[in-house]
Amino acid sequence: MLRAVGKKVRRVLREELLAGLQGRGLGRIYDASGTGVRKHGWGISSRETHTNSLYIHHTIGGVGRDSVAVTVGLLHSLERLQPGIGYFRPIDQTTIGGYRSKLIKSVFKMKDDPAIMQGVTQDRAYELVTNDKIDDLLEEVLKAYEACRVKHDFVVVEGTSLRGGGDDTVTLNAKIAQTLGSSALLVTDAGIACGKMDKMKNWDGFDWEKRVVNNAKLSDLVFRREHVDVVGAIVHRTPQTERKDKLLRKVFEEMKIPFVGALPEDSVLRSVQVQDVAKKLEAGLLYPVEDEEVAMSTEVTQYLVATEQLSDLLRHLPRYVDPTKGSIVITSANRVDILLGLIHLHESKSNANIAAVVLSGGKPPPREVHELLKARNSGTLPIILSPQMTFETASALANVEGYISSKTPLKVERAQTLFDDNINMKLIKDAMFQERPVRMNSKLFQHNLFTRAKQCIQTIVLPEGEEPRTLQAAGTVLRRGLCNLILLGDREKIETLAKQFRVDISQARIVDPRDCPETEKYARYFYESRKHKGITLGQAHNILIGDVNYFGTCMVAEGAADGMVSGAVHTTANTVRPALQLIKTLPGIPVVSSVFFMCLPGKVLVYGDCAINSDPTSEELAAIAIASADTAAAFGIKPRVAMLSYATGDSNKGPLIQKVIDATAIARKLRPDLLIEGPLQYDAAVDPVIAKTKMKGAESEVAGKASVLIFPDLNTGNNTYKAVQQTTGAVAMGPLLQGLRKPVNDLSRGCTVPDIVTTIALTAVQAAAMKETAKRETPKENLVASAA
Repeated sequence: MLRAVGKKVRRVLREELLAGLQGRGLGRIYDASGTGVRKHGWGISSRETHTNSLYIHHTIGGVGRDSVAVTVGLLHSLERLQPGIGYFRPIDQTTIGGYRSKLIKSVFKMKDDPAIMQGVTQDRAYELVTNDKIDDLLEEVLKAYEACRVKHDFVVVEGTSLRGGGDDTVTLNAKIAQTLGSSALLVTDAGIACGKMDKMKNWDGFDWEKRVVNNAKLSDLVFRREHVDVVGAIVHRTPQTERKDKLLRKVFEEMKIPFVGALPEDSVLRSVQVQDVAKKLEAGLLYPVEDEEVAMSTEVTQYLVATEQLSDLLRHLPRYVDPTKGSIVITSANRVDILLGLIHLHESKSNANIAAVVLSGGKPPPREVHELLKARNSGTLPIILSPQMTFETASALANVEGYISSKTPLKVERAQTLFDDNINMKLIKDAMFQERPVRMNSKLFQHNLFTRAKQCIQTIVLPEGEEPRTLQAAGTVLRRGLCNLILLGDREKIETLAKQFRVDISQARIVDPRDCPETEKYARYFYESRKHKGITLGQAHNILIGDVNYFGTCMVAEGAADGMVSGAVHTTANTVRPALQLIKTLPGIPVVSSVFFMCLPGKVLVYGDCAINSDPTSEELAAIAIASADTAAAFGIKPRVAMLSYATGDSNKGPLIQKVIDATAIARKLRPDLLIEGPLQYDAAVDPVIAKTKMKGAESEVAGKASVLIFPDLNTGNNTYKAVQQTTGAVAMGPLLQGLRKPVNDLSRGCTVPDIVTTIALTAVQAAAMKETAKRETPKENLVASAA
């Protein structure tokens, strides 16, 4: 789809390169040490130093009441390492935050609006998944996550159990983690993995550890397949056995999953309290009580249904020494004798502890008794009014479960203590602060790209305004607010097409070169630029009204637009030639080149040059490498430049290899701050295992982890990018041209509407970056003069 264009710029000597290449292209973001420290604020955020989020994935049983203790303990421990931690749920129950979000916000006193602590609701997620719109779901989650992430240095992301998702829930969580660029922590409930724990009599005789680890391993495989780093695994609700977690640790090691620790089954965390009973019945207190928080936190030990005489009930009430525990008595609101007897019994401080009385029937006691109890200032026994009859109330309470909440301080404290006593935080801490690149992916890259475009609104001219795909892309760009647009062409035709395709282009400026007031101005510029080639003013005028690419290029050159995108119906030569003639190259740049952003699973690589230069010299190849590195940095990818050849190091010799060796030496001399290595074969450049073998043990900052790959010629580059695209399903964004004074970018004639939208956004960000570079490089005396 791409064809090489003839060389339009003269070759320069190496000395000229030394003088001119320093600091050109899109400008540097990284310091000379190559550590990735930001020097300027205009590039896309790369998040290259260490991961800034941890994704909790519950491997079995969804996200139930028991697993919240792990989340509370983890946040408590992380808070001491990294103050100001955020919490985010990609999929939550409601639009205003579910149980877990509210709990975390309250317990850890987070100031975030509940709306930014979650991505989408369960209903919305289910709708998108069932309609095969996973990509739309991931984009919505990513957008919401970024709003949370910018407010915190570190975010704990807690996965979800999608309604009806089954095994696909694991894959969905892995895809979300990969999209967010998070590392994952696997959490497995031993009680669910091994069946009902309370029915197991002899855990030491049961090989439960392998069942637990096998469950975690399934999730581990899925997450690694989606290119998500798994930092380790936690098991909770483990049985109290003589061997404790020794065998569990051993099996995890055999499965090559880092074992972070195990939390034992705990009666305090699973206990049911009076407030859990009230929540289950959706009922409240009928009368006020003293110290309500303490009263409602009383642990419920049993349920008694009182239908006979008070004397019969008293015989069945157990006696407790511990005042924090007691029985729930369920009786009809009409049984005044039982109610008053229980109140007296409770206030007599006898050992028959009553946790609460539940009155059934939905109506309060008879009026006289009701008024008497209301008239008391307050009692100490919680009295709850159930909206259901006695049998239905008792049936509902048979399945009540205990929850951790902000009103259960003892449970919160217990969860934190258990975590501190049993979990090896060093593994998690190392994952948080270890200097390693965060995995970039196509969705994260595109999200960052669009975000940056919105932050630095530029004006982009589209010469092919009468082309339907271009028109549809323009509608998307304007709707998303990515940049301002100028459409070239016949106004009536453009507006008719827009109506036909239902595209809103009301915010775009439409310019017809035939009647534009600025045409004469652009013709004069064209003439002055090309008169040495024999062009007359009249010829310049005729070319402009007959060739939209020349007209658009003049608009960019004269500052009416910041960049241009064309090529949907024009050849590469027709798009690039006007730019070479009228905009020209940056001083000291010997060659215009291009890069593709190759969005592969789990990473984004930069390929250059795959579109323009058929057989660059060593000097030109060095220039391409430097420009590509600067482009990568400007778009949030730390440049590790591999100069590719058919041999690695000194394993072979020949003129083609020598060209790459010379180009590497030139590039290193010009830009000692960049990580550049060559010659390298492609596999040695991107695969750490192969690199270790082919580099013969030599240390390298590039081999095995290259992010920018420079091909020795167009034949190799163009075929490689197409082969990778076709065989891996990678998204190829580009080509993005480098070396011009102002950005002009070419489209494939087979491009889709999303391709055009992405290229427009790339061009807008490129234009903003080039302006910033020019501003930094303006001499101080010029700035003073302009200010005067």
